Amino acid sequence: MTRGTATVYLSADGAGSENGFSLLELLVVIGVMGIITALAFPAFSSYYGDCCMKSAAWEIVGMVKEAKQCSLVDDRCYAVGFDPGRGTVSLIADRGPDGEWNTGDDKVVRVFRLADRGGGVRFGYGSCGPIPGYAPTPDGITFQENNTIVCNPELTGNAGTVYLSASSGAAFAITVNSRDFSCVQRRWNGSAWVKL
Repeated sequence: MTRGTATVYLSADGAGSENGFSLLELLVVIGVMGIITALAFPAFSSYYGDCCMKSAAWEIVGMVKEAKQCSLVDDRCYAVGFDPGRGTVSLIADRGPDGEWNTGDDKVVRVFRLADRGGGVRFGYGSCGPIPGYAPTPDGITFQENNTIVCNPELTGNAGTVYLSASSGAAFAITVNSRDFSCVQRRWNGSAWVKL
């Protein structure tokens, strides 16, 4: 039964009741939701940055593996180049006419930008510092061949480390060994670099 603008519902025993929210109840619910959101946002932001950084690191490790595989199949050198100025990582098939790796005339197979991964991912170790015993670097890349990992058909190459950091404070390091061209991955746990 309807009276004016209020709707009255009759229960099975015939008693009437009005359903709805008062303005005060609505404000309390909105306030509680705001507090929960404010408490959850930092945790979500940190988790998101960590996921974005891991995605970029896995992409780099995948490019290193692809460079190894391509150098075996094609019997020539391939490389993975890092450009800290543009924030890009490139899989390079040929160093071009100038004979230098990671320059404008290279034959590039594919490229990805760290910024496209989200989470404020960039090169560098941020406030974490380098891995103890490893050389510090201003741009977060220690590979000597113009910031490039070079893999030859014998599966050896140049050693070095590339550091990634996220705006959340998380950091990741990928170290490539020159002997067997293997990758060691480390993450910053808040107080030290830990192998994965």
